[in-house]
Amino acid sequence: MLRNIVGGIAVGIANIIPGVSGGTMMVILGIFQPMMDAISGVFKPHNPRRKEQLLFLIQVLIGAAIGLIGFAKLLNILFERFPTQTIYWFIGLVVFSIPLFLKSEVKDGKIQPLWVVIGMAIIFGIHYLSPASSSADLNPTFPALSLIHCITMVAAGFISGFTMLLPGVSGSMVLLIFGQYYLFKSYVAAVTTFAWDVLVSLGFIAIGVALGIIASAVITNLALKKNRLATLSLILGLVIASSLVLIPFDAQYDMMTIITSVLAILLGYVVVAGLNKLA
Repeated sequence: MLRNIVGGIAVGIANIIPGVSGGTMMVILGIFQPMMDAISGVFKPHNPRRKEQLLFLIQVLIGAAIGLIGFAKLLNILFERFPTQTIYWFIGLVVFSIPLFLKSEVKDGKIQPLWVVIGMAIIFGIHYLSPASSSADLNPTFPALSLIHCITMVAAGFISGFTMLLPGVSGSMVLLIFGQYYLFKSYVAAVTTFAWDVLVSLGFIAIGVALGIIASAVITNLALKKNRLATLSLILGLVIASSLVLIPFDAQYDMMTIITSVLAILLGYVVVAGLNKLA
């Protein structure tokens, strides 16, 4: 039980960090396949393991909620005080998770370069064509409740939930590209205020997350069964490009910023190595 909750906390933290994959974190901690099996099993008729798998899902989701809420507050502080170094820490986390992803998942064949390129092209295309990606509000004002806003929050939750299970794909990175990440993070960080507009928005986000997780489990299982290496190669391209588009080229660099940014990247390695050792 404790292992599942701790694993969920790590997954929750990963899903709030742009560029870091909750699915890769599941692979590192050894709960990726059990998670996929549990989600599929809960909806299967006459499944003797339904209660066991449902309990597993609840434990992981409780941990994920703890990780999301607790780390969102810390991220607010990091973005305000050390924005450039925080981004480079994200880059270190995702870059050093790639070898673990390859070792854990791509061990029975070779990566297919064409699908890697396609995956990278998808991220680059979304990033450079999206007008929202050029400007980010680190401290957004919560919009008034409306039908359009609620639909947008369901869509944001769906993206987060859908990518939560995919190794190598960061839901927060995709939200960042579409300009919804900082609003999403601010809502999670403000949950303890119990403000009505925050709770309602988080409720619609939760609906989207649940729908996204179910859709992701079905589609990922089908893709991996049909062509595992092509799917993994596509995922690899997505995660490589996700780390590249995070690089803050417009930051003001001096010697201290460069040194601390390098240390932040190395800290990313330490965190990934520590989680791998924990697994």
